[in-house]
Amino acid sequence: MDDWLIPTLSLQTELNQERARRAAARMGRDQLAVRVDELITAWFLHRELINRLLGRVRQLEVQLALKDARPLGQPTDEHHQWATELLGRDGVS
Repeated sequence: MDDWLIPTLSLQTELNQERARRAAARMGRDQLAVRVDELITAWFLHRELINRLLGRVRQLEVQLALKDARPLGQPTDEHHQWATELLGRDGVS
């Protein structure tokens, strides 16, 4: 698995996360219900954004692959070099 897929948090972010967790542990039921609602809404929005971004990445990967691909049957520079060498060996120029 690629390392960039494994999220790592900065020390500042870890500290903020721990503060938020401790604050949540002290919240009452009504406060927690409000926070849960906020988190559920954010979760779905972030998930949609990530899905859209991944779709765009896939589109760009396909475009890049098609740009780099040569049409089937089209000779490469290496093919031209081989042909030149073969023709030169046979005395044909």
